[in-house]
Amino acid sequence: MRPRPQSSGRTTPQKLRPRPSPYRISQHKRVPSGPGIPFIGRAILALAVVALGAVVLYSATGQIGKIVANVGSAVSSFLTNAGTGPSPSPSPGALAGAPTIVAPSNPYTSEASVDISGTVPISIIGSTDYTISLYQALQGQKPTLIQHNVAIPQTATFTIPGVKLLKGANVFTATIVGPGGEGTASSPVTYVLDTAKPKLTITSPKDGAKVNGTAVAITGRTQGSSTILARNGSNQSSATARADKSGAFSVTVAIIQGLNAITITATDPASNATTVTISLTRGTGKLALQLTSSLNSFSARKGASLVYTATLTDPDGKAIVGQSVTLTITLAGLGPDVRAGLTTDSHGRVTVTYPVNKHAADAGAGKWGSVTASADTHFGHVQKTISIKTLP
Repeated sequence: MRPRPQSSGRTTPQKLRPRPSPYRISQHKRVPSGPGIPFIGRAILALAVVALGAVVLYSATGQIGKIVANVGSAVSSFLTNAGTGPSPSPSPGALAGAPTIVAPSNPYTSEASVDISGTVPISIIGSTDYTISLYQALQGQKPTLIQHNVAIPQTATFTIPGVKLLKGANVFTATIVGPGGEGTASSPVTYVLDTAKPKLTITSPKDGAKVNGTAVAITGRTQGSSTILARNGSNQSSATARADKSGAFSVTVAIIQGLNAITITATDPASNATTVTISLTRGTGKLALQLTSSLNSFSARKGASLVYTATLTDPDGKAIVGQSVTLTITLAGLGPDVRAGLTTDSHGRVTVTYPVNKHAADAGAGKWGSVTASADTHFGHVQKTISIKTLP
């Protein structure tokens, strides 16, 4: 073991640990600095310091008035420029964009008033600084202010109820009025007030006329683009049509044997209606189709050029013009030939020339063939068949 050193007689020093001070903070906490001085305030403060230095510097030279004026100008300019940048849109004094008016699906109406609806720019929704103005004008006249100070809604859509219409075409426009004045007008929207019943004239057939067939075509004239309804009270049948822009119309309705009481109603685009009643008597006439051939027989050895003519007449014996007719030709020794879509001329006729080459029909020598004409009309279906013999 290592020998212990001899004692010197002095007391061994004790290591003392420092006691915590009662004034010491146990944990450092950051003190919030707060929002501080706004940017504009700090800028003004900096300019004030610069201005104070300038005053001290120039006071001895007599330029104090000039420097104060310059500093004041600089501060004013800074404050003006500091206000620029993003701002609410539109800014006070700016003109708002044009509103939009919703156009009606049908501009014609017999109602004395309508509700005008539309939308405003999104930037002014709910704003109390702006209002809507509504203008009305008859066709070709200057607009007249009829509604003003209409509040901007809390949504994009606005409605101005009960706007009175004047007789004829009413053209509406709207504007936005704000601190900067009145903005541009919206696109025009037109309502046509029409309270007059349309005129209705039946040109054919005449009241009390006698007609034949299972249906009758009623023609007449009324206001352009009106809807036509024909109703036969005798058999409860009905049919509709639309007048063209000039007002001409034609509508076909079924009839029965004897007396037929038919009402024709014309309703214009504004929903005004006029009704006329006519009485018709159905006769005993029948739809007719005549069919003839230039030859009733032909020689297969020599061949031939056959001409077939079909004539179509209505129950009153009048030619049916523009009617589709089908001709089916089946000659002995030849295959069938169907001619569809033939159209009758102004005399109600269709004509077909059918050439047969020499010996082409030899297989049918001594036998009979046929030709059939048929048509489907509004009077009903009709057909006619004739026979043609193929000779050796």
